[in-house]
Amino acid sequence: MNRVVVLTDSRYLGQRMPGALLDALRARDVPAVQARADRLVAEVRAEGIAAPEPIRERRRAPPALRPGDLVVPRTRNAFALSLLLQAELRGVRTVNRWEAVQAVRDKPYAVLRLARAGVPTPRTFLADRPESLAGLPATAWPLLLKPPYGDNGQGIVRVDSPRELERLHWPEGMVLAQQYVDVAGVDVKLYGAGQQVWAVRRPSPLRAPEKPGQADEPVRLPVTRELGELARACRDVFGLELYGVDVLPSPDGPLVVDVNDFPNYTGIAEAPGAVADLVAARLTEVVSP
Repeated sequence: MNRVVVLTDSRYLGQRMPGALLDALRARDVPAVQARADRLVAEVRAEGIAAPEPIRERRRAPPALRPGDLVVPRTRNAFALSLLLQAELRGVRTVNRWEAVQAVRDKPYAVLRLARAGVPTPRTFLADRPESLAGLPATAWPLLLKPPYGDNGQGIVRVDSPRELERLHWPEGMVLAQQYVDVAGVDVKLYGAGQQVWAVRRPSPLRAPEKPGQADEPVRLPVTRELGELARACRDVFGLELYGVDVLPSPDGPLVVDVNDFPNYTGIAEAPGAVADLVAARLTEVVSP
């Protein structure tokens, strides 16, 4: 029987997704299993990847996929993503596709794609290193410096002037810099699953909580025509089916600052069911003659 294989790693085991998706699929009697990529070993062969013989006995092998299976990745693990690519090379369908996941993980590439598509973003610069930004005009500052493979706001640094670049420790080499937009510590998160779009207002991930462990709950927002079009434009740029978009509600209109694959859908109660419906429909497409 064909299955949904949810590919993840230990980082996500305590989060809402992908566990809620697995529960929703099983409630619909859709065969679904979870595959953790941590500490697995795979051997590369002409016919694909497989576990070496001793590894099979310890059950540390990648999942044995069949052509009718459907793989759903929620992972940033490099090895897991290699398994995702291998699944596609063997003809297994995936949601999202490897190319789409890689595109949004590579932040400089992503901003170039967004700019080409005309998606509004803050003023953005790419440089080989932070010091190269020192000659930017005064109107460009402050800047938010972002690592090329940033994740959930990690590694982002605000720099208010060229002088601050002199004492900045930056281990990443290349830098993506965006003009800082003051939104009073609140931004908008758009979530998408296929044609459906949801919106929440939430504290900015860059804002430190007032108390340790404090986290404000997101507040549902109506999806205006403008927000819906913005979400679907980002979806189409990268070919994503499950996605999130970080938006700054600036005085000049919404600005996209990040796009990510298979988000947590925090604050959207109906999202696990909607994602499960999309995945179940795609599984049916896989096994249809």
